Amino acid sequence: MRVVLISLLGVLLAGCGHSGPGSIAGGECRIFEAPQYEVRGKRAYDQDWIDSQVEGGVGGCHWKRPAPRPAALDAAPAGKAAPLPAKRKSFVRRIRDRVLPPKVEAPAATAPIAPAPVVMPAPEPAPRPPRSAIEKLLQPRDDD
Repeated sequence: MRVVLISLLGVLLAGCGHSGPGSIAGGECRIFEAPQYEVRGKRAYDQDWIDSQVEGGVGGCHWKRPAPRPAALDAAPAGKAAPLPAKRKSFVRRIRDRVLPPKVEAPAATAPIAPAPVVMPAPEPAPRPPRSAIEKLLQPRDDD
C-alpha cells in the first residue's frame, strides 16, 4: 500500500518539474511577440509595447534586449490640420450686434490676502535634573 501511495505521489509531483519532462521548454513565451525596435515611450508605438509586454518578455522569458531604435520612429508627427473657418452669424444676429452695445463684463474680484501666520518663539529646554555624586564620578562633564 505504501509503495502505491509513494508512486502515485511521484507521478503527481512530476508535473511540477519546470525544466524536466513535465513542461515544454519555452511554451509560456509563445504568447508574446518580440518588438522589432528599442522602446523608449515617446510615441504611441512605444506606449503600446511598454503597456503590454516588453519587460515581461525580457525578465520572464529571457529575451535579448531590442535592437537600437531607428531615427525614423522619432520623426516629428505630421502637421495639424487647419482650423475650421468660423461659422457665419445669422442675419438677425449681425443686425443685433450692430444695433445693441457690446456686453461689458465686470472685472473679477481679487482674492483677499490672508494674514501672515504668527510665529511663536521656541520654548527653552527644561533644565537637567541634578546629578548624584556617583553619576558625577562615573560620567564627568565639563559643566559640573
